[in-house]
Amino acid sequence: MPALLRSKRLPMDLLRPLLPEREWERVHAYPVHDVGLGTDAFGTRREFLGFAYALGYWLHRYYFRVVSTGHEHLPREGGGVVVGNHSGVLPFDGMMVGADVFRYTEPPRLVRYMVDYFVYQLPFVGGFLRGVGQMPGTRRNFDGLVEEGHLVGIFPEGAAALGKKAQQRYELLPFSHGHVELAARHGVPVLPFGLVGAEEQQTMVADLRPLARALRLPYFPVTTTFPWLGPLGLLPRPSRYFIHYGPPLRIDPDALRSIEVRRAEVERVQDAVAELVREGLATRRQHTGGTP
Repeated sequence: MPALLRSKRLPMDLLRPLLPEREWERVHAYPVHDVGLGTDAFGTRREFLGFAYALGYWLHRYYFRVVSTGHEHLPREGGGVVVGNHSGVLPFDGMMVGADVFRYTEPPRLVRYMVDYFVYQLPFVGGFLRGVGQMPGTRRNFDGLVEEGHLVGIFPEGAAALGKKAQQRYELLPFSHGHVELAARHGVPVLPFGLVGAEEQQTMVADLRPLARALRLPYFPVTTTFPWLGPLGLLPRPSRYFIHYGPPLRIDPDALRSIEVRRAEVERVQDAVAELVREGLATRRQHTGGTP
């Protein structure tokens, strides 16, 4: 990892050229309530946030050329659960949704994803993710974030959705129940989105499951470029992203007491995400004639 990221504090003067001034002002506007050592209660550092947003902004604007709609459905304040489809071998989709929300909300809002523990175990990764506001996916972390009024990001298909093969494009895996239970317990809305474009950034042709189990990974991808080109084979194609946010969904509190109600609410959320994905596919056809 570069020395810049190993340092306990990233020099602000080195970060400034990475973002337009108006976007740097957004980084400064985001409230990081310092509880000591330059971090908030969840480990977020403004310097790390600035570095991550600089990278995310560049990818969002110039590489994936993100087109997004429905920002009016994102709340200006208060907690919420941001939920959508997941794909693409590597989770650039989550990064782009995070950059999009931060860029187009007033005041800027940070989506704090619940990250699988295996990711936090990767060298250097866990500390950096915590520094940019992302947390291990535990109930305690979720409760603390929502109670403090943060937006929490969850992919209910799980990490396995990143390993979808080409023939499964834009087919949603069954959603888990956790996001519905947590939203119901805290009385916060589910904020659905559908994302189109990540499925085309990599073409997954096989999953070496024995190797994945040996490495304690949810999948081990074989794509048209990986492992044949080494680590470079994991670089995504610059397929254009289309993100659609839908109206907030209020979860029936009975979902905490009835498995039937819970299942119905999970199905309602999944149907909303599926409809937003269909809208994204239609928008892409209008913009590009269907070409990724």
